[in-house]
Amino acid sequence: MRVRVYDKERDTYFKSEVYAIINSGYYEKLLVLTPEDMGSNLMFYDYLDKTDNKLVVLVNSITLDRPCEWIYKKSQSVDEQLGGYKGILDSNIRFFEYIGFSWLWDDSDTLVRLLQDNLIPLTGSIFENNLYSDIGDTEWHYVETQDDVDILMNQTCYFHDSIINEINYVSGGYVDSKKSMGFTQLRKVMVKVDSQISNNIEMIFEGVTAMNLRPPADNYFGDIFGASIILRDASIFFCDDELEQIDTDYEGTWICAYSLKWRFVINANGK
Repeated sequence: MRVRVYDKERDTYFKSEVYAIINSGYYEKLLVLTPEDMGSNLMFYDYLDKTDNKLVVLVNSITLDRPCEWIYKKSQSVDEQLGGYKGILDSNIRFFEYIGFSWLWDDSDTLVRLLQDNLIPLTGSIFENNLYSDIGDTEWHYVETQDDVDILMNQTCYFHDSIINEINYVSGGYVDSKKSMGFTQLRKVMVKVDSQISNNIEMIFEGVTAMNLRPPADNYFGDIFGASIILRDASIFFCDDELEQIDTDYEGTWICAYSLKWRFVINANGK
């Protein structure tokens, strides 16, 4: 499970895997690893900003699949701490629900340190040998840094003489067989791009926050002269023209998302 986190104290964004979730709703916190330039610490971050009761989301989902090894523990009430932690944790710390790895749950000393101090350094901790990543699939190339952007743009010749072959949006919402409505907030966009110069590629944008689709007018072709990929605040902006900065008023096709992965593809025509 991968997320984008906003650190209020540093006014900065970063991405991380999630190692545990405690509580739910108003009291939810997620355990993530801060990047190296922020100390490489394991920390619990509030899901909601409770300052002045704004309730702004501070942790945004990128991928929703939770590790299959995660376990689930819950007390009888939001005011009752989970078994084994009564009398150990300060009374002002709520700990009524745990979703995460069993090796962390079994190490109560580490879990108490995290809950009471809110952070532990990665080095020397049990996490050091238990790091995991959802972006290790070698079939896909992930765009996380400016170097990753440069590689993609060079591989595709900045999308020159390319054309968007297909765009598919999946919201994650659904209605089941009992006509109950579900909301999973998947927000994924798949884009297939054919090129006269480079190999054809497939891009998948995850955690999509906005998209503007502008097909070519009747008296225009849909070819792309050049495209742009811009990183900002641990998010990605893609558009089918060469822009110097993010512009959501741009009248072409553009996508804003928290994550982007891509791969070369072979179409049915062999290209």
